[in-house]
Amino acid sequence: MRALRQLQLTELEILRFFDNLCRENGLKYYIVAGTLLGAVRHGGFIPWDDDIDVAMPRADFERLKALMAVSQHDCYFYQCHDTEPNYVFGFSKIRLKGTAVCESYLENVDMEKGIYIDIFPLDPCPDGTAGKLMFKAVEVISCALMTRSGMDFCCGYTKKYMRALYRLLSLLPISALIKLRNAVVSVFGKLADGKLYCTVHGCHGFPNETYRKQWLGDGCELSFENMTVFAPADPHAALTNMYGDYLMPPEDKSGHFEIEKTILISDE
Repeated sequence: MRALRQLQLTELEILRFFDNLCRENGLKYYIVAGTLLGAVRHGGFIPWDDDIDVAMPRADFERLKALMAVSQHDCYFYQCHDTEPNYVFGFSKIRLKGTAVCESYLENVDMEKGIYIDIFPLDPCPDGTAGKLMFKAVEVISCALMTRSGMDFCCGYTKKYMRALYRLLSLLPISALIKLRNAVVSVFGKLADGKLYCTVHGCHGFPNETYRKQWLGDGCELSFENMTVFAPADPHAALTNMYGDYLMPPEDKSGHFEIEKTILISDE
């Protein structure tokens, strides 16, 4: 537990850097998923959680990328496909240099692997069947990208047409798959009516990763550990949509990382 807590406190310092950068530059963000749940239910980290998730409206997400590209940050690395070609996820990370975390599926991928926070773009999303199709298209393209990048990954599709589509997409080069995924998000975003937004690259799927515009709003401030962060204006609605009865702790209390292999301070 001591190693987990040290990991959490290191992530908290990355969040503090991110929060300061957003406040100084007028960028909007919200804590989401398990981080929002932790703030509401525990006043900070869920005791067994080992990561931090934030989301930003697409325009602010792109501004953050531009800011990190022109600014000098000796301690932090902004990770996206533009800064590291082997990184193929549709969301970004801010990683702390001089540290490392062990994620087994990334062991064979040559990329920066420091302790991080996840930053998801919030994109317009159509409701109903179109929204579900948007999520499914992004998912299968992302699965093909993970395979193409050399990750230790199994798609797990059981339906023949999905396995066939996955295999076909896996023949395309990474650059083409990135462009295709971006196009899918853009096209479906144009079908949206502006009332629903989503973190389509999140792991909970449709409709759990969606947010009504009024749930997000201008946000509210919540305490998270020893700092104040921005959250959706209606945390209850966002959490209920993602988790259902979010006040009831789950039976599975495992995290993402092999904590015993987490290196908090590099020997280099």
